[in-house]
Amino acid sequence: MSLKALFYVFIFSTLSWGQAVRVTLNVNSDLVDQTNINPVKTLKKAAQDFLNNTKWTSSRESNAAEIDIEMLLTISSFNNNSFAASLQVQSGRMVYNTNYNSPLVNFFDESFGFTYQEFQPFYFDVNRYNNNLISVLSYYINLVIGMEMDSFSPLGGTSYFERARTIANAALASNAQGWQANQAQNGRYDIIGALSSTAFNDFRYLVYNYHRKGLDTMTDTPKEAKEAIAAQLITLENLMLRQPNAYLIQAFFDAKAEEISQLFSDGPGVETKALLRFLNRFVPSMSGYWSSITS
Repeated sequence: MSLKALFYVFIFSTLSWGQAVRVTLNVNSDLVDQTNINPVKTLKKAAQDFLNNTKWTSSRESNAAEIDIEMLLTISSFNNNSFAASLQVQSGRMVYNTNYNSPLVNFFDESFGFTYQEFQPFYFDVNRYNNNLISVLSYYINLVIGMEMDSFSPLGGTSYFERARTIANAALASNAQGWQANQAQNGRYDIIGALSSTAFNDFRYLVYNYHRKGLDTMTDTPKEAKEAIAAQLITLENLMLRQPNAYLIQAFFDAKAEEISQLFSDGPGVETKALLRFLNRFVPSMSGYWSSITS
């Protein structure tokens, strides 16, 4: 179902509710100049099994929709048991009473190194650093679940952000690549530090209000839903003045720009002048999307 169809068609589907986290892991080794890529194949299977066989959510969270996560692990090089790679993580969030999956997360981890010996077991302990690949994958799983939970209840993902921070602290103590504070704008330690800080609560409340008071009400009251989304986006202004280069906000708009553009270029008309001023001022890199918003 397209986003535009939300304005016109009521599609009531029975959503599958539970605690499952389903991960699709794709591994790209096109950059690797190796005659033997069997280690890459066994790595993919081991990581995929680890991601899908580990219980990531607690039984008390029975109201959360099943979460589908896509990961793309791009291997740039490997020598013996040492790998260099990048990772893209994407996930969506189902909108109530529709089969529309709203993009929620689009993180890109530019580079990290890890070791992997064929057929080694993947063992995860949230309080103990074991392997950089396991820590990175587990960190992003908890980050995505936390964002998903935030979208269903105010600050609902706190426990998962705390777990991600525990993972980051354990990895930081190991001096593994990509975990140092202030290492990069999109460094893992700084991302979870922001999500754990009350200074970013406005962002987390936006995630909730955008989805629960906006998209989830779109089929019943589309005009009011659009007005709520516009108002909530503008609430980020103070945070963006304080943190103009915050990676979390950049990643949010990377995931949402096309959706926002479609929302406000079709369907019931709402006042968008204030929204356009905000978007063009604070997210000018996405001006190609904002140009289609009707004022």
